[in-house]
Amino acid sequence: MAALLEADYIELSTTKKGFSRYVECIKRTFKVLRNGHYDVVFAQNPSLILVAVAVFLKLFFGFKLIIDAHNAGVRPKEGRSVALNKVNLFLLKRADAVIVTNEQLKCYLENHNVNAVVFTDPLPSLAKPKSLGLNNFVFVICSWSEDEPIREYIQVAKQRDDLNFVFSGNYKKYFSDTELASLPENIKLPGFVAEDEYAGLVVDAKVVLDLTTRDDCLVCGAYEAISANKKVILSDTKVNKDLFGDAAFYTKNNSTDLNMAIDTALRTDIDAHIKQFKSDYNATQVNAKQNVFATL
Repeated sequence: MAALLEADYIELSTTKKGFSRYVECIKRTFKVLRNGHYDVVFAQNPSLILVAVAVFLKLFFGFKLIIDAHNAGVRPKEGRSVALNKVNLFLLKRADAVIVTNEQLKCYLENHNVNAVVFTDPLPSLAKPKSLGLNNFVFVICSWSEDEPIREYIQVAKQRDDLNFVFSGNYKKYFSDTELASLPENIKLPGFVAEDEYAGLVVDAKVVLDLTTRDDCLVCGAYEAISANKKVILSDTKVNKDLFGDAAFYTKNNSTDLNMAIDTALRTDIDAHIKQFKSDYNATQVNAKQNVFATL
């Protein structure tokens, strides 16, 4: 997104842990913004701490602040924490604009007096793929978070001895040792992998699967799969269908529908739809960029 917006991309990281990590990154953020003399600053939410620092420094340096809000940056903790959501909205109101990925999120923020603009993620350029030597598999893009139908994933995998199911992400935070030992052989858990290996899993998969229980969430796996010209199955939501149309397959978040969606995806050729979507989508990104700056 930084390249599309012609912005400097600055990522600050540290080996420090806990409170000292925040102190270190806040100091370095201050130095970057002081020395950069930027007219416009983009900050990603999450992190809420980063957004709070950017809102504070905006008062001193006078830049325009645009917050790129992921779903968790619109409704932290799935909206359950009243205090956290109040703090989040307080900060978002002090930005000059807040980028969201769809009209539902925009309407939610506008109802809370936040200046929001829709700007969907650009299609990513994946790393040169490196194969992990796996075959005949569905690649399940998973962060093992509470908005994912993980139980349904596992249930379907147990029913499908004709396919392997390769899951991304840190599975250790979900399974106990006993549960891990009881999983069938067709469930593969490589854990976190390098970028080139991740790209290899996307490219080598028969189908990519990335579902969410959120009605207003556009998942990263959709963009990644389509960028690599791969079939992807998404949750059957309005925001997904409005954006991706015939370039993806859709399912309800239950095992019966997911099984049928996998079968449909395996036997259906949608290469032409994917290519057409990519062509149209890249053209719309230019207009979306202009809309972002028009809000300032």
